[in-house]
Order: sequence, then structure tokens, then C-alpha cells
Amino acid sequence: MKKLSQILQNSSNSAVLQMQHIYKIWYSLIMDNLQQVTTPYSFDPYTKTLIIKVHDNLWYSDLSFMTEDFKIKLNENGLDVLNVVFKYSPKYSKIKKDSKTYQLSDKCKKYIEIYTKKLNNKKIAEDFEKYLTNYFQHNRFEDWIIK
Repeated sequence: MKKLSQILQNSSNSAVLQMQHIYKIWYSLIMDNLQQVTTPYSFDPYTKTLIIKVHDNLWYSDLSFMTEDFKIKLNENGLDVLNVVFKYSPKYSKIKKDSKTYQLSDKCKKYIEIYTKKLNNKKIAEDFEKYLTNYFQHNRFEDWIIK
């Protein structure tokens, strides 16, 4: 029986191996301060487009002017890239245990009730209701809803 690593090595189109290779090259090329704010996200082998997520707004605006420089450097280091696209994506931060909790307003409760009733599957509806309740206990409903 073959190991997973052997199977992946034999598959020349393996997305896992491509991304592993891209990670190695990307992090060897960029400056240390960019390692905290960028993450290679995906590579489309057909359009040869590399998408890099940027977690800092200031760096995002700066990096967007440097796409050609990165494309040249990546191609010099063994990748066949036609486009480098930077997308802003704030880093996900977990809710701290000591964070403020909110009481659910009547408007929020009504919103949860309306949208969970639309689901046909009872188990999914219950889970969704728990999720929304938990979410709105840690995030203000008024800040979330589109007015």
C-alpha cells in the first residue's frame, strides 16, 4: 500500500503539491514583515493566476502596485505565473472569552425566528438558530444588519 505522499508525488497535477511549492517559493521571496500579512490562497493552472490574500489594508494598497515585480520573481524561481492578484482579506480573529456579550433585542429574535422557520430540515434549523443566537450575543445585531 502506498503512502499519501507517494501518491501525491506521482500526481503531477496535484493541487496540494502545487500549493506546497507555491508556499515555499512565496515565503522565500518576500520580506519578513510580509510573512505576517500575506497568504498564498490559490493558483489556477489554466489561467496561471496566483491569488495572494493580504490581511493588512495598508500593505494591500502597496502590494497592488508591485504585482509585476512579484510575477517576475516568481517566474525566475520556477513558477509559471501570468497574473498575480492580491485580494484584501482581514485575518479571522476568534472571539475572546472575556469579550462583551449582548442581550438579544426583540428585532434580533424576530429575525432569527423568521430565517430558521424557512429551513425544512429541523436539525439544521435548530443548529442555525443556535449559531445565530451565539453570534448575536457576541456581535451587535444593529451593526450587522443592512439598513
